[in-house]
Amino acid sequence: MEQWRGKVAIVTGASAGIGAAIVVKLAESGVHVVALARRENVLKELAESLTDKDYGTIYTKVCDVTNEQAVKDVFSWVDSTLGGPSILVNNAGIAKVSSLLNGKLEDWQETLNLNVLALSVCSREAYKSMTKNKIDGHIIQINSITGHGLTPYFGFKMYNASKNAVTVLCDGLRHELQLVGSKIKVSSVSPGPVATGMLADVQKIITDRPAVDFKFLQVEDVANAVITSLATPPNVLIAEMTIIPTGSLIQTHLQPSAQVVENSLNL
Repeated sequence: MEQWRGKVAIVTGASAGIGAAIVVKLAESGVHVVALARRENVLKELAESLTDKDYGTIYTKVCDVTNEQAVKDVFSWVDSTLGGPSILVNNAGIAKVSSLLNGKLEDWQETLNLNVLALSVCSREAYKSMTKNKIDGHIIQINSITGHGLTPYFGFKMYNASKNAVTVLCDGLRHELQLVGSKIKVSSVSPGPVATGMLADVQKIITDRPAVDFKFLQVEDVANAVITSLATPPNVLIAEMTIIPTGSLIQTHLQPSAQVVENSLNL
């Protein structure tokens, strides 16, 4: 990680969970981090907790990444103030349990706007900034194992589709960068279930099995995967890193009970 010490990273969805863990790991590696989220008070608490003199500086920016102009304003500030980002971690995401049979359009739109379109806007702006500032940077998309197959869970298919889109967009972004001769790297990190508040909310609906039956990754596990991807030399790219809890499977084929389906239909 010495190659990134003193460089600038932008992390979306940085106020809690995986995003906050990534901010901490980057700062511990001497990277200056621009932490983006909508909750200003939580961002400030995170920044104030990282005061070690060897850590990178944490800059907090309130930003709704589904707002294109807000994203452009952040990248413009980073360009003019910090010399542009060397790293972008697209972590912001949402999981709405909303079935294809009777789901709400606004739930589907929110899922696609954040998980797919906002990610693409941030990636585009990172490319523009890195190119302008002559930085061979690294874009990391926080994907999911659901981005590589079909989830068996009822009411989870739009989220499933959004993460499959991230997989396609990672390959597509690498292809376009190759065609224009760019050395910017693009990596996908696809974790299995991670012990976050978002997963806890979803789990109440997608399964009736006790939580003790599930194996979870911790947020630090995903943050460490990001560091592993970044720590590669310039001639090496980890294009896809899939991480799951030891003793679990990449794809589960457990079928939800009739009661779970009924609960989902009643949302």
